[in-house]
Amino acid sequence: MRHRILLLALLLPALAQSQSLLDRFSDKVKNRVDQKIDQGMDKGLDAAEGKAAEAARKDKTKAQPAAQPAATAASPASTAAPASTATATPAVAATPAAAFKAYSRYDFIPGAEIVYAEDFSQDVIGEFPLKWSTNNRGEAVTIQGLDGKWMQLFKEGHFVSPYIKKLPENFTTEFDLVLHLPPNTQNTNYPEFVIRLMNVETGDDRARKFFAGNFEAKTDVRLVLAPYPEEGSTLSIFSSEGGHNNVLFSQEGKDLRSMSGLIDKPIHVAIWVQKERFRLWINGDKIYDLPQAVPANAAFNRLAFETGSSPYTDNEVGYYISNIRFAQGSADLRSKLLTEGRLVTNGIHFDVSSDRIKPESAGVLQEIAKVLQDNPSVKVKITGHTDSDGDAAKNLALSKQRAAAVRSALAGMGVDASRLQTDGKGAGQPVADNASKEGKAKNRRVEFVKL
Repeated sequence: MRHRILLLALLLPALAQSQSLLDRFSDKVKNRVDQKIDQGMDKGLDAAEGKAAEAARKDKTKAQPAAQPAATAASPASTAAPASTATATPAVAATPAAAFKAYSRYDFIPGAEIVYAEDFSQDVIGEFPLKWSTNNRGEAVTIQGLDGKWMQLFKEGHFVSPYIKKLPENFTTEFDLVLHLPPNTQNTNYPEFVIRLMNVETGDDRARKFFAGNFEAKTDVRLVLAPYPEEGSTLSIFSSEGGHNNVLFSQEGKDLRSMSGLIDKPIHVAIWVQKERFRLWINGDKIYDLPQAVPANAAFNRLAFETGSSPYTDNEVGYYISNIRFAQGSADLRSKLLTEGRLVTNGIHFDVSSDRIKPESAGVLQEIAKVLQDNPSVKVKITGHTDSDGDAAKNLALSKQRAAAVRSALAGMGVDASRLQTDGKGAGQPVADNASKEGKAKNRRVEFVKL
């Protein structure tokens, strides 16, 4: 009996351990089974949710007024080039509202009629652009990461545009500028950059002296930018009549925000002249609004840029210009749309081969949005147009996408999207000759027709 009791005492722990192992094994199996069941349920729910989402997406697509063509290529990241129709496949609709954030208070509206456009697209890389004049040298170049061609301005030079149709009392001009400056360490002597609106009459003694190197104009408005990336930059304005010595108006040393965030990036400059009133915007910020800064009856007919001296080489420091546009006359958007029933604008710009709207389009879009908000019963059809560059089918798709992007932008500004229809005609309905840069600029347009 004693032996049996001893044997039982020895076996009980082992039996208890075995039972514990069996219980753990049973629990483990149960957990694994439950886990498999849960995974199966999750997969089923995921599949059901995916089908529901797909059905909702299809219903939403069917509800939209016009389906836009699908795209396969990404949009260029640059904001430097004007609206154009390259051969790359157009990008899908972007979110234009984000592009207007920095320009939310931008109230610049380009003139109604384009009279001069220059993007240097026809110039040979490494050569000085045709029809321009200089006392130094410059080159047509490309910039890595930016679209299109640019004119590089070497230091200590004057760079004068060809003769522009004599501008009336009311006109606008725009261009893109890139500053390439080394880090501001010990030497702060960066070359000044001068923008000049001038009246230089062709054929008279003043014109001959001007192009011989005297560089005086009959009337003249000069903007002098002194850039310092790591500290405050300044912008001065002067106007004169009969040469630099006869200054009619001056304002020196207006402080600008630091240029450090603008180096090697496109800077959009916009100028609006209304008789003696002069307004200037840089990247959407209004820098000047001066009621009596322009000489009376100035009749400007040329644009010029000047660069100062610097100890840096032309590879270390440089100024680059492109996308120049002059337009005359006020754009009466409200009257055109409400009274005439048709508004055509060249003031909505897009990235190259893309429907992404450039920030400088904000002024025009905001004005159109205001007209539509003030007249809630008005419905319009938005139609996009391109120039003839590139493939016709891709231009057609791109024009439709750009019209849809304008619709989205206006909807983001508070206009009911159900009041806006969209269409695109590609290059099929030109309003000007595609053989000239001015003609192409006019053909790249957006039309609004009252329904």
